[in-house]
Amino acid sequence: MATLSMTSTFRLNDGNAMPILAFGTAATQNCKQEVLTALRHSYTHVDTAHVYRTEPEVGEAIRASGIPRSQLYVTSKLWDPDFTREAALQGVKKSLTTMQLDHLDLFLLHNPRGGPERRRDAWLGLQDAVDAGLVRSIGVSNWSVKHLEELAGDDRVKIVPACNQIEFHPWCQQAEIVKYCVAKGIQVTAFSALAQGKRMDDELVAHLADKYGKSPSQVILRWMVQHRHIVPITKSSKEERVKQTTEIFGWELESKDCEDIDKLDEGMKARIGDWDPDAHE
Repeated sequence: MATLSMTSTFRLNDGNAMPILAFGTAATQNCKQEVLTALRHSYTHVDTAHVYRTEPEVGEAIRASGIPRSQLYVTSKLWDPDFTREAALQGVKKSLTTMQLDHLDLFLLHNPRGGPERRRDAWLGLQDAVDAGLVRSIGVSNWSVKHLEELAGDDRVKIVPACNQIEFHPWCQQAEIVKYCVAKGIQVTAFSALAQGKRMDDELVAHLADKYGKSPSQVILRWMVQHRHIVPITKSSKEERVKQTTEIFGWELESKDCEDIDKLDEGMKARIGDWDPDAHE
């Protein structure tokens, strides 16, 4: 694999490029300042959502940064009540208005609730948004193989999801859905990429951190982008930690160490709440 850096991207199945590190804005206390800090430390990919209620501050941070829009990658997501064709299209427009942007780089259906028909209708609305030039790539979040196959089986679906955002970290590797996404060219992005800090004392990760002279979080993020080719979404209110997440380049994990991290999977979900995709019909 070519040498990775903060300017590296993964190519999506629609031809667009996604930066390999994303900064998240869920449950932030001071979103504008946190996003500005991330942008100052070379992040270019910002992840938000209707339900996070952080879109206004994301827009403010982008304008305050002075960074040209063409150099940034902005993702947002549609929440359940808007899972109709017209509401999905309007949802994209609402995000653009709220953030004062002329386009989004990626827009996702936030979860698979609502049943097959509502998911399909919302997807058709996102296709309309692509056709209108409002969003460049569209995808899903928390979807299982079943949900993706149902969507693919509809003749009106002309665009394959470019991305599936799921919980993913060494202790929750979701092998079935990741394998499916890789086979279909669907880029996986990872929320709770550091297991919300719940396993930073893991013996293997601590050993590797010591071996490479890095922090446990840097080892995990490096494994994710180097070995699994998954885009991690990180967040922190502390500038030093934001800076630390950008320092996963210029060094590599040995293949054997990556394979050992692969073996940590135990299906542990860090996120609290009903986020099991298989629970949704």
